[in-house]
Amino acid sequence: MTRTFDPRVFQLGYVALGVGDLPRSQTHYCEVIGLAEAARDSSTVYLSVGAEHHNLVLRNADDKALLHLGYQLKPETEIGDFIRDVEAFGLSAERKTDSQPGIADLVEVVAPGGNVFQFYADASIGPGFRRTGVAPMRLGHVAVITPEAGKLRAFYEDFLGFHYTDDIGGIATFMTCNRDHHVVNLVGLPQSRVHHIAFELSDNADHSKACDTLAAAGLPTLWGPARHCAGHNLAGYHYDPDRVMVELYTQMDVYVPATGIYEPRPWHRQNPLRPQSWRPEQMTNWETSFGFDLVTA
Repeated sequence: MTRTFDPRVFQLGYVALGVGDLPRSQTHYCEVIGLAEAARDSSTVYLSVGAEHHNLVLRNADDKALLHLGYQLKPETEIGDFIRDVEAFGLSAERKTDSQPGIADLVEVVAPGGNVFQFYADASIGPGFRRTGVAPMRLGHVAVITPEAGKLRAFYEDFLGFHYTDDIGGIATFMTCNRDHHVVNLVGLPQSRVHHIAFELSDNADHSKACDTLAAAGLPTLWGPARHCAGHNLAGYHYDPDRVMVELYTQMDVYVPATGIYEPRPWHRQNPLRPQSWRPEQMTNWETSFGFDLVTA
């Protein structure tokens, strides 16, 4: 029987990071990646890919840190009902109004492992797309390392309604709330930090442009571009100034929840392709060997 697919949220709206040098990090994400500043205060900048008010929050901190994730609720969600459901699930929820630019009303929830979530229904329109730097199309997903991966997965599945789509060796679990192969990747390791954040590029030709742009800024591409097995996205990775890994990708698998399979693609080696467990050495569908270990990065 196919699992009921009725998530409470429909996309990852933003990722908030603590950074050691705010001007340095903003320069990287604005001038190299191509995001636009939407708002700022004395310790925080809000950056937008273009369509939404902000997709990346950078805040001064003593060391790099994953501060919180922002997920956009389905439009029909009533905030009061959502808070009651959170509390019935056994977690506390704090409603905040005008706590950040662009979002008038949100609910903050601390989930297993101390992972902080912000849920909101509406956000202001973004400043528009820039045409400088890498110039991604959207924020796509986030990968989080946590020793509480099992409990956090239960929160995503049992409360938020996310669907399991794949895993790698039982260590990294991919989950989605829409048709993307994954919106979050939970990595079960004895640490608590972000593994990577991912931006979708407009088309495959942008991979070479992105690598050239990064190289001109003195930033090496760590892995790829190559096609993954899990998700089958073309992906390349680099470090931002705080050594937070950033993925740039295209052609991610499209999940069809009604059937529990992926839309067929010529590069799939299985038809139909269903969620499954991949071996750690199956990082690339091209069987290309890379010295950089994405699993332990």
